Amino acid sequence: MIKLSPEAVESFDAAKHRQRSIDSFEQTWPWYRQLIKSIAYSTQIPSDTLNNYVRTIGILLLLAILFPFSLLITIFTIVCSKLIRLFKQNESTPKPNHSSKRILISGGMMTKALVLCRGFHRAGHKVILVDEAINWLTGHRWSNSVERFYIVPSPEKDPEAYMQSLVDIVQKENIDMFVPVTGPYHAHIDAQVKARLKQHNCSTFHLNTDEITLVDNKYSFTDKARSLGLPVPKSHYITSRRQLMDFNFDQEKRPYICKSIMYDWLDRGAMITLPRATRAETIEYINRLPISEECPYILQEFIQGDEYCTHGTCLNGNLALFTCCHSSAWQLNYKHIDHPAILQWSTTYVRELKLTGHASFDFIVSHDDGKAYGIECNPRVHSAITAFYNHPRIADAYFPSDFQTTMIPLPTARETYWLTHELWRIIRNIQSSDQVCQSLQRIFYGREAIWSFDDPLPFLLHYHVHIVCLLLDNLRPTRIRFFHKVDCCLGELS
Repeated sequence: MIKLSPEAVESFDAAKHRQRSIDSFEQTWPWYRQLIKSIAYSTQIPSDTLNNYVRTIGILLLLAILFPFSLLITIFTIVCSKLIRLFKQNESTPKPNHSSKRILISGGMMTKALVLCRGFHRAGHKVILVDEAINWLTGHRWSNSVERFYIVPSPEKDPEAYMQSLVDIVQKENIDMFVPVTGPYHAHIDAQVKARLKQHNCSTFHLNTDEITLVDNKYSFTDKARSLGLPVPKSHYITSRRQLMDFNFDQEKRPYICKSIMYDWLDRGAMITLPRATRAETIEYINRLPISEECPYILQEFIQGDEYCTHGTCLNGNLALFTCCHSSAWQLNYKHIDHPAILQWSTTYVRELKLTGHASFDFIVSHDDGKAYGIECNPRVHSAITAFYNHPRIADAYFPSDFQTTMIPLPTARETYWLTHELWRIIRNIQSSDQVCQSLQRIFYGREAIWSFDDPLPFLLHYHVHIVCLLLDNLRPTRIRFFHKVDCCLGELS
């Protein structure tokens, strides 16, 4: 396993965000780009820094305009909810549960954590939510499904303090189960805390360290899948630029994608195929990649097809909770799709490895042969779990049962979306009537991922307190964070 110091991770993360911000700036409207560059030239302020401030202030103004509308929705929801309770017992009131557990959930600013909080609360369990100090005003802490909220140290910057903080909370709150909702760098840390919490009679619903090392590594993941007879793209383990330059692309007669094994250096939407048009362009691109023994890459066959993402909750080798959705680097909405081949692939992998925890597989369904090819696995909760927003039995997937069936979203579940994301998409694509109509249709016929009739406060506070605080903090010169989008799904500037 490749380990970087907290400082190195933070430095890499900052560099990646700045580059993405620059790339996003170069794709904006030409008149805006020219205006920013002109002002930057006259003020001697770097154009990417100036763009970051202008975008931050602009988004704050847009959220201010949206605030009365969001407030009206929240007040109307609260009033209607209370009126209905006067005449009829609320169907979503938690049922009495004599075996109620105390559940600790991390990643409090993420929508997927809120979905789990509501799911466990609906089943009669008590939920304690935690997150880092930067997210102390997350709107999810005021959800009526959350009994208490705690701030914990950053697992990236101080993993030891983070783990000890979890132990202290488990002891104080008599927690029965810890369900990590992790970021891309947290999975191994949450696996390490598993043994510590077990000493205090608290189970951790998470893959163990060896399993995470296997599935989180793109090469070992596909290698294992291939040994199980599951379709995966051809893959090669690359540890040097020379190895990549010597690769015989002409013999393969197929394009390849080269990506970091351990870290997502580029957006998937920006993945570049090899070889390039000329040998010189190929070498130029390869020379920009930081490939080494310590930072290996995977050269993976590029398969033309449709992308799918999944969420899987695995229990003792059984796929207890599963959803499959279309995937795109440019969209943020989830609607369950029945795809038997993807379900069978996922079920086989989970069963053969006897997994317990979360495993979210990504697939390409080839246009050539129609097969579903597994391309990677993220050992954490996927935001596609929002498709279960109205499912009454989410919590059942986390406890052993005599009935080992795979639960999927209800047929009545609508496509989930994030309101601010759709509104921004309308502004960004205002000249495309088709794009605007698609977003409007999604808003009126889909389901806002955070809003809930029985739990309306997170909707208002997430967008207009948590996100606003992140943006205001970003105006401080010492705290500037370059970003190319406000990810309301994950509750961060990314």
